[in-house]
Amino acid sequence: MKDNTLHTALSKKELENQLVHLGITPDMILEVHCSLRSVGFIIGGAGTFVDALLEVLPQGTVVMACQNVDNSEPLNWVNPPIDLSLADKVRENMPGYDIYHSDVHFMGALALNLRSRKQTCRSYHPSCAFIANGKDARELMGGQPLNFPLGHGSPLEKMYNRDNSWIMLVGVDYNTATGLHYAESISQCRPIVLQGGAVTSNGKTQWKKYLDYDLDSSDFVELGKIMEKKKMVRIGKIGNCQVKLFNFRQATDLAIEYFKNI
Repeated sequence: MKDNTLHTALSKKELENQLVHLGITPDMILEVHCSLRSVGFIIGGAGTFVDALLEVLPQGTVVMACQNVDNSEPLNWVNPPIDLSLADKVRENMPGYDIYHSDVHFMGALALNLRSRKQTCRSYHPSCAFIANGKDARELMGGQPLNFPLGHGSPLEKMYNRDNSWIMLVGVDYNTATGLHYAESISQCRPIVLQGGAVTSNGKTQWKKYLDYDLDSSDFVELGKIMEKKKMVRIGKIGNCQVKLFNFRQATDLAIEYFKNI
C-alpha cells in the first residue's frame, strides 16, 4: 500500500523565515503566483501562507491575478472551445462581473484566500482583474481600463512604475507570470483581437466589447532562461518546491527588448 504519511509540516513562522531568506523585504510590492500543492503540507493551508506573506510585508503589498476566463468573448475560447451556435447564448446570459462574487478560474487557493479578506482591494475588469492587500493596494487596483487591460493604466503599469515591485513564482514556471503580459502590451508585438465581457452598471447587465492583444505566455519560459543567465533571478526554496523572485521593472524591460525581435 502507498504510504501517505506526512513527514513534514510547515508552520507560519517557518514560511516567514523562508520568505525572508529568499529576499522578501518589508516594503516590496509582490506579485505572487503559487502552486500550493507543490509547497507541501502547510499547517492551516492557504490562509497560513497568506498570513505569512502579509506578516513579512508590513509596509508592502501583496498582488495576485484574479481572472475570470469564462467572462470573455466565447469565440476566443480554446480550453475548451465552444460550439459557435452557443456564443450568443453565453453573451446574453453571462452574469455581470462582481468584484466580490464572480467566479475566478485557475488562480489557485492562495488567490482565493486573499480575495476573501476584508482589507483586500479588487480591480474592476470582467476577465483580467487583480487583487491586492497592503499599503498601496487601493492605488494599484484603481482605474483598470476595459480596453487593453494589462497595458497603459493597468495595475501592472502602476507596479512597473515602482522600483520595489517584484514577481515571485512558487512551484510554477515563468509562463504563469501575469506581470510579463505588460511587456507584451507595451511592445504591441501581438495582434489585436476583439474581446468582450459582461459588466453591471446601474443594476443592468450588458455585454461590453473591448480590444485587447492576443496575449501568449509561451515566450515567458524562454525569457526566464535569459533572466537566469543574466543573474536577474533569486532562486530558493519554500517547503518542497523551487521559488523564483525577480524585479518587475527589470524583467519587463528585458521582455520588451525580447519582443522587438520575435
